[in-house]
Amino acid sequence: MGNIIKELIQLIRREEEVLKRFLDLLQLQKQYLLANQIDQFQETIHQQGAILEEIRALEEKRIAKVGDMAARTGMKEDEITLTHLIEISLGDVSTELKGLKKSLSHLVERIRRVNRINELLIKRSLNFIQQSIDWMIDSSDITQVYDLNGRTTRQTGTNVMVNKVF
Repeated sequence: MGNIIKELIQLIRREEEVLKRFLDLLQLQKQYLLANQIDQFQETIHQQGAILEEIRALEEKRIAKVGDMAARTGMKEDEITLTHLIEISLGDVSTELKGLKKSLSHLVERIRRVNRINELLIKRSLNFIQQSIDWMIDSSDITQVYDLNGRTTRQTGTNVMVNKVF
């Protein structure tokens, strides 16, 4: 059982490292959004996908380890949590698990916060773009069409941008 806990600790440490890289990337994305550096922001999207895949792979390994531990101890998989491992561990292992739990909790909260900020920045940019487009295109002009004699007439209730009459 001690070996499985050590292997779990190693996996959790690797997850912690990847989550730190993910947080760093989100903070970099925030800087790019604030500086309106869209090309650099888009480059980070690919990096984000790779990091998320790495997180998924580590998560699958961790779940498999927990499954192993559950099979050996006769416990249910959902009963094996960091809190439970802290309770059944002694000494340095327990202290290390407590530190990991605190660190992971803090990391996840920071990731949520930065992600929320980035989401708001993107929405703000989209709203600005929409307002700019609305300002450039007067909605009353969109409904005017030209007849065969070159006179303008208003078209009602359509979304047609070009109306040809033959």
